Amino acid sequence: MNSIRDVHIDSGFGLVEALSVGSGDVVSLVGAGGKTTVLYALATELRRRGLSVVATCTTHTQMPMTAHTAPPLVVADEEENWITTVKSRLSRYGSVTVVGRRVRDDKLTGIDPVMVDPLRSLADVVVVEADGARRRSLKTPAEHEPVVPEETTLSVVIVGLDVLGASLDAEHVHRAEILSQLSGWALGSPVTEEVVAAAVAAGYLPRLPKTGRRLALLNKASDERLRAAESLGELLLSVGVPEVVFGEASRPHDLFYRMRSAAS
Repeated sequence: MNSIRDVHIDSGFGLVEALSVGSGDVVSLVGAGGKTTVLYALATELRRRGLSVVATCTTHTQMPMTAHTAPPLVVADEEENWITTVKSRLSRYGSVTVVGRRVRDDKLTGIDPVMVDPLRSLADVVVVEADGARRRSLKTPAEHEPVVPEETTLSVVIVGLDVLGASLDAEHVHRAEILSQLSGWALGSPVTEEVVAAAVAAGYLPRLPKTGRRLALLNKASDERLRAAESLGELLLSVGVPEVVFGEASRPHDLFYRMRSAAS
């Protein structure tokens, strides 16, 4: 593992600044441990900075639809011309949530990734939930995952720090069998930093667009987990993750930390 002297840590950021998101970005969120929270936190904070935002997904989802957590909803399958509707909602509200169709009241399907191209011409920023994790805090992808649009300029692999020390099983880890094979750790063993590093570096990095920025976001980094976040961040940098951010996405305006190798 790299020593702390090989790593540079910046602080004093909110979520938007820590991720360096700005006008023209298409941000794809993958992994587990808070993707939907990050999705809407980013949308809210970007709106506060005067940017228009489309929040969307490319997988099945159960998005919160209350007014204080999500922008107005457009279901593309229910619109005669969904692009016109999105444009109108953006003009009025500055942000909108776009999904493909409604399977039932509590379940929605995402958009086809090709729909991201027209969306990015309508809003300053598009934020995409591009992976499913069944509310677990850690995941490694199957062959068909994640569903990341080719227009992505920033891919964010999310990990919930509360998974450290939990059991490597289906209760805590989505695709636990795949991660067991990938990491070499047996099912039922504790989730260590090395297991998380395998999920991020070996599981996700090879499947993300190489033309855009890529980073890991260690979510749920409460005060008592800051040392764990820093230690895990060092390991992730040492195995090829270009950048690591940690903080609490549920408090997007609070302090976030950004880690890079000192040589970068």
